[in-house]
Amino acid sequence: MDEHEVPTHVQAEDRVLLWFTFPQIVALTAVAAVSYGIYQVAPFGPEAVRIGLGLVFALAGIALIVGRVGGRRLPAVAADLLRFGFGARRFAGLPAQLVRVEPPAPPVKRRAAEAEDDAAGSVAQKSTEARAKPSADLGADLAQQSAKADGPFRRRVRKLANLKRSPRPRTRGERMPFKPRNWFRKRDRRQRSKREFDEARDALAREQREHRFSRWPSLLGGAAALAVVASVAVCTPPHALADEGEQETWSSDEIEFDPPPLIPGRRLFIERLTVTASAATVVLKAAANLEVEVRAFGGPDGREPKFRRENTLGRGGRSSYLMPLDGPAPSFTFAWRDEYGQAGALSLSGDQIPYPLPSAEGELCELRLVSLVWRAERIEGGLRSECVSALEEPVELQTAAGHAELSQTALLPAEVTQVSGTLIVSAGSREASVAFAPDAETRFELPLPAESGILAVEVAAALSADLRIPLPDLVQLTHHPRWVEQRTETVTLTRPGTSQTVSETVTLSDPEGNPVAYTISATLSIPSAQVQKDVTLEIVHPEHVRAELVQRPALTKIRSESLALSSAVAADDAYRALVPPQQEPERPASVQTRLSPAERNELFLILGWGP
Repeated sequence: MDEHEVPTHVQAEDRVLLWFTFPQIVALTAVAAVSYGIYQVAPFGPEAVRIGLGLVFALAGIALIVGRVGGRRLPAVAADLLRFGFGARRFAGLPAQLVRVEPPAPPVKRRAAEAEDDAAGSVAQKSTEARAKPSADLGADLAQQSAKADGPFRRRVRKLANLKRSPRPRTRGERMPFKPRNWFRKRDRRQRSKREFDEARDALAREQREHRFSRWPSLLGGAAALAVVASVAVCTPPHALADEGEQETWSSDEIEFDPPPLIPGRRLFIERLTVTASAATVVLKAAANLEVEVRAFGGPDGREPKFRRENTLGRGGRSSYLMPLDGPAPSFTFAWRDEYGQAGALSLSGDQIPYPLPSAEGELCELRLVSLVWRAERIEGGLRSECVSALEEPVELQTAAGHAELSQTALLPAEVTQVSGTLIVSAGSREASVAFAPDAETRFELPLPAESGILAVEVAAALSADLRIPLPDLVQLTHHPRWVEQRTETVTLTRPGTSQTVSETVTLSDPEGNPVAYTISATLSIPSAQVQKDVTLEIVHPEHVRAELVQRPALTKIRSESLALSSAVAADDAYRALVPPQQEPERPASVQTRLSPAERNELFLILGWGP
């Protein structure tokens, strides 16, 4: 017989009038009534003020009911904003708690069904053992067991005791639960006596009446809280908080829906992760046909979206993404959805991204890790160095020699002629060494097996520099004792010339006997001349020390230095294609056909409708 499936599993909202759902129509009616009440019975202001207040309230209510932001209603957006503003901003647990290392457990519904079967078996065993007891004791035991058990167990006990719920009056417009499983239930179950079932039902009813009055205070408080938030709850769709558990199944009184079975296996692999000073390159490889959405977050708190891209990857396809590194704690997420309707995500954050890249500064060189690359079979990287050309080196210097020896420690300028060394890169139990290239980029490579986790990368640099130090002149001291030296030298003297006039008065008597005075003058002159004479001199030399400056060659010296850098990078497993299990053949579409009279009569006989 062909069958027709009613499409009630889509969970779509019913449009009652135009594009409005029934909760929206109820909320619009309530808003209209309150707006009219503000206009009609408000005890303040003139009529124009009351009309304005009513219109403002009506427009605000319609916007809250009908308006949407990004496909979501405004109350839900407001609730999310309040939760984001006043809720927790940081996950307090360990990062390992956010990573699923094993497949999820079976759906809750299946586990609940198994628990119900176990509980039913235990109740059936207890009821068999209690057959020898009076029927009143049996009913009391069943009632007490059902009151202590949880919901599924209580329903199983009621089914075993054939305890039907009291008929509830159906309100107008309500439809009865759709439970087709009750039409074809097994009819060969053993039925207990009517008296035992009645006694058990009466005992359960008495227990319910005893506990009913103790629930009134909580019910009144809940009703008051519901009355406050009724207008928002009517038009706000249900949503799940970010920290709630993952819902594995869904069911209702009318619809029982089990999600498709989980297909184990990885869908997305990280094939390469390259981190530089300002950006990161991530290469993804798909193990199945996937729809991939990539996001990057950064900013001061690491929550601002900085990059987003969506694309489709086929089985074995690769895609490369150049993603910015912004803020002190950037993070990446890679969400995927496969062709089987299942979804998942990968994330990189914290120690999984080596950002910022480390650096080390020494006296000889400054080292900076400019790139770090993880591949499925090795780790690569680049280390840039900037070395000094001159520095100051302490030297034990001899300043004087000979008659006195003097030495002191001096800080002299030194010229760096050559820098050499070795880089030792280690990760886990593997290490490799490469020659150091000064004032250039030194590339290193370390083979590693592909294994998911966080790899700690250590880089140790052993450097040595050849120094040429110019030394100042050496002071050579010589001691001389006291001694007397006689030296004879010929001295040439120049006698200067001179002249002098001499006058004298003489008195004579003339013949007559008179005295007559006469003046007589004479001029005397001596010419200039050079006169040589031998002179003996005596020179006394006291005791003394003489100093001489002696040039010496430049000093050569070797200076050593050790620097270390440490970082960490995320590693992923080796790629393996997804091998899905064989799918069950699709069920052919149902086709309604008209029954022949013979088939109709046969069906009526099976259902007991025949004559």
